Amino acid sequence: MYVIGRLAPEHRSGCAYWSGAVSCEPAPGGALMIIGEATSRTGVLAVDDADVAAGLALWLNTSPALRRPPGAALWCAMPIPEEFGRAA
Repeated sequence: MYVIGRLAPEHRSGCAYWSGAVSCEPAPGGALMIIGEATSRTGVLAVDDADVAAGLALWLNTSPALRRPPGAALWCAMPIPEEFGRAA
């Protein structure tokens, strides 16, 4: 199991996790896509496949349509220890 996360010192846990959601926000000349961060542990996207998780993180980091806070750490695929399973 993997989650997509990034270091985020402004968050209480020191990390931000991706919920799997992307929303659109109107902007001059088009729309911006905003990465949805999970607000609770039940809202975190968990992925079974390492390649899929790495691909999602790469897409979040490189897509020109997605907006990330300036200076924010890059998203990465982080393994969840087996003993936590889906309960994490």
